[in-house]
Amino acid sequence: MASYSASFQTLESLRDLINKSLDAVEKSIVDHDDPALTLDSCESHPIHSRLGADLEAALKTISSATNMLRALCDPNTYLNDTIYGYHDETALFVACQADIANHLGKKEHSIQTLAQKTGLNEEKLARYLRNLCNKQIFRETADNRFANNLLSVTFQSEAKRALVGHCADECRTSSSKAWEALIHPDYKDATEANKAPFNLAYDTDLTVFEWVKSVRPDIGQRANTAMAGKGLNLEQYLALYPWHLEGTKTIIDVGAGVGAGTLPILKDNLNLRVRVQDRPESESKFHEYLKNSYPEFEQSDRVKFIGHDFFTPQKEAGDIYFLRHVIHDWPDEEARQILSHCAAKMSLGNKLLILEHMLAPTYRDTSQSSREVAPRPLLANWGQSVVSRLDLQMLACLNAKERTETQYRALIENTGLKVVRVWRNAGLDTVLECIKA
Repeated sequence: MASYSASFQTLESLRDLINKSLDAVEKSIVDHDDPALTLDSCESHPIHSRLGADLEAALKTISSATNMLRALCDPNTYLNDTIYGYHDETALFVACQADIANHLGKKEHSIQTLAQKTGLNEEKLARYLRNLCNKQIFRETADNRFANNLLSVTFQSEAKRALVGHCADECRTSSSKAWEALIHPDYKDATEANKAPFNLAYDTDLTVFEWVKSVRPDIGQRANTAMAGKGLNLEQYLALYPWHLEGTKTIIDVGAGVGAGTLPILKDNLNLRVRVQDRPESESKFHEYLKNSYPEFEQSDRVKFIGHDFFTPQKEAGDIYFLRHVIHDWPDEEARQILSHCAAKMSLGNKLLILEHMLAPTYRDTSQSSREVAPRPLLANWGQSVVSRLDLQMLACLNAKERTETQYRALIENTGLKVVRVWRNAGLDTVLECIKA
């Protein structure tokens, strides 16, 4: 029989991690005279945007440890949450389609009022909202009375609602064909972007990008809205790479959409210039986004839109070529084409920055630095399943992928480039800094 201390070793380790991390969070709140940290508030808490490696690690530790505790202490409920979890996404989709967060505003409302505002059946709507309340999204303040909270107000944003629609609609429909694609003789070993589960789900030979352009432009517009504002922790994002050291350089934002990834950088660094590159048909959306979100740049020569297809040779000269969440959209062959076109245009002294989510193993890899690896007994990657979920989303829609650092290095070094530095912080994004080989 195991000793008493050995029997409780994992639990005690988790308790110690949680207690130390809670102390760090409490100290930060007290030192900054913050308001109470509560889900009942509809205001974002300053601690979630405060930078600092120790604080960010403490918050990640609490989240990861409590998730592990639930799996350890209540495995049946934990597994049932996974088995039945697709209903949570459905409930969130309903709430977003009905725009419940904006209908509620800062007040609580009865389900009768919400049903009148949305035109939906009140009994059915209440059931979807109660499911979300169990996930800490919205509050039921009394029988059939609902209010916003810290999480639900997120969905007052059109971009966040669009992201939910994108994931719950075309991405989930594609994912439902995963097993069929794995055993289908024409799909099981395919790497082409038009041989993905998406193609079985929608019975098309077009890639998802071609399909939304020619068949369902409404879905394409929703995806563009989602990608333009898909949840930057702005302080963390801006701190990921030392843009302030780049002086007066020009950034070529390749495959930029409307420039949502570089315009915040431009605003924070007054000497930089940006050339937003995307397909020509994106230009009107770029100007609309500029007008609504960054009107100070409408008449500025610091930002300019340039129509460009990144599968064709790069013609624009710049100092920094920037690819944000572009490479993960494509299988290796297409990804190499995009990178090679950038490499061919680059000169000595230029650099290419690839910003992506990066897969990290749940096991402990000796090649990783101690800063990157969670303390025992947590999963080595902090249990950040969002990146592995995005990896499966890429697989479902395009046979594309999120990649490990090793996979990125192999991909990049076959295109005339080499990685000279990897930039990380506590967020999900990583920047690979590349120069000509």
